[in-house]
Amino acid sequence: MRVLTVSDKVEKPFFKEDLLREKCQGVRLILACGDLPSYYLEYLLNSLNVPLYYVPGNHDEQAYLPKEPFAQGCKNIDESVIAFEGLLIGGLGGAFRYRDGKYLYTEKQMQRKVRRMIPRMALNKIKYNRYLDILITHAPPFGIHDEQTMAHRGFKEFLKFMKRYRPAYLIHGHTVPDAENEIATNHGLSTRIINTNNFRILDIEHGSI
Repeated sequence: MRVLTVSDKVEKPFFKEDLLREKCQGVRLILACGDLPSYYLEYLLNSLNVPLYYVPGNHDEQAYLPKEPFAQGCKNIDESVIAFEGLLIGGLGGAFRYRDGKYLYTEKQMQRKVRRMIPRMALNKIKYNRYLDILITHAPPFGIHDEQTMAHRGFKEFLKFMKRYRPAYLIHGHTVPDAENEIATNHGLSTRIINTNNFRILDIEHGSI
């Protein structure tokens, strides 16, 4: 399945619809990893006419994105698990807590967010013999694609998540990608970790549901 993934930065050339459709030919799903304005998500949704699932980033606060409800027609899957055309997809929004604010979490708070997903993932394991295919997040895992500053630190909880639930992909934004390491595979885990800031087009194998 061809998937458009986006985060953090509005890709201005995409506002030329012909260019967008040419670039995104065959795309059947959009996954957004946070810190994007609602008008941009709605534009992508309406222009490509495919479902869009998103998680919030650390800047997706009421003051920054005052429109309510956020991103008409798009679905927030933070702390949720959904199935789409054979893919099992989960979401964990927000970033590491470096100040007071919405969508900023400590490791303990992120652990509680993960726990809310466990019942559905356990059901997936029973029904489909796997917990999850794709986890979308805003922040990266600790030590992979993250930075030294507290504002861009990754979550150790994501390392535990990948080790236990073994998603095929973890797709995130939040940090500036390293051109030589945008896709991390050599980290001792089976998950392919992808920094999508600001957009990528991925061909992802279908699940078997």
